[in-house]
Amino acid sequence: MIKNTLQNENAQNKNALQNVREEIKTVPIEEYAIDSKPDNIKANLSLNINPFGVSKKVMKRLKELDSAKICCYYPENKKLIKLIAEYVKMESENILIGDGCDGCLEMIAKTFIAKNDNVVIPIPTFHRYEFHTKVMGGNCIFVQMKDFLFDADLILKEAAKKNAKMIFLCDPNNPTGLEIGKEEKLKLIENFPGIVVVDEALADITSINSSRLIKENKNLIVVRSFSKSFGLASLRIGYIVADQNLISFIRKVSSPFKVNGIAQELAIEALQDKEHIKESIKFLNEERGYLISELEKMGLQCTKSTTTNFLVNIEQIGHVKNVIINLQQKGVMVTDASFFKIHDNKYIRVAVGSKEENRFFIKTIKDILGFS
Repeated sequence: MIKNTLQNENAQNKNALQNVREEIKTVPIEEYAIDSKPDNIKANLSLNINPFGVSKKVMKRLKELDSAKICCYYPENKKLIKLIAEYVKMESENILIGDGCDGCLEMIAKTFIAKNDNVVIPIPTFHRYEFHTKVMGGNCIFVQMKDFLFDADLILKEAAKKNAKMIFLCDPNNPTGLEIGKEEKLKLIENFPGIVVVDEALADITSINSSRLIKENKNLIVVRSFSKSFGLASLRIGYIVADQNLISFIRKVSSPFKVNGIAQELAIEALQDKEHIKESIKFLNEERGYLISELEKMGLQCTKSTTTNFLVNIEQIGHVKNVIINLQQKGVMVTDASFFKIHDNKYIRVAVGSKEENRFFIKTIKDILGFS
């Protein structure tokens, strides 16, 4: 009896697994963000967030929210849409909010990527473009950038060769922090017949704003976040900027309950606190400058980032895996650059932390290199 029951359970389990879509079997499952940090960590520079913190006005608004904002449904907040449109210098019809940049990328993938569509992804870059492409059954066409520098001609050549339907760009790029040159970006957008998605999650501490190109380029979609200068990473709120005709199609695959009401209320307050945005940007730029300056004084090459993260060549210290283990044992967390398809084992990604974290990190590197 027990034997028959086990056989039935095994057969049922096998049959259930046969129903999993083939595309899902190829989806990468590794994530570079771990669930929790070890107890000994004093400087976590693996998190690409805003250590400057949340606006006091946002926290004040959070305390003022009444129960009606929690227990009722939460449609798109028209005031938030209007403020976002003003922020990126577009119209409300060009905006669609989503649950963080990643939720926006998911909606875009659902709308445009069909099975066996080819999607170009210049690398190294953020790994979620690969994830969303593969979930939809698309094929990732990776194009290696020489010295991490954007090359529109090379990307267009590969896109034409593979008859690509979409190109994902990250500006500034994660993990390098490098910006895409304006002329190179425009060349690609104007000469590619498919959809160009520009992820600007790291752009709001720079002067980058590709949204202004949408009026003349209907194939351009921009994705942005509230995680960096606004400091609202855990609220998972982002937005898409695109031609209103594309927005109407993307909206079809979105949930009417995609962004919670509290996140929308607090995003409104964050957008209106201009002083906090200004101070956040100042802090992030100054601390990134401090980190790069100190590392380069020790002979460690860094990418010329304009945002919250950058790459460090740690070849003179040792193999990347050993360096990361050593740093973690000393209380520092950074990110292995291989997660971004850099495979020469000599780069780590460093993200700006608090002042205390940044200085502890520099002291630790000095100790390892014997500069103390």
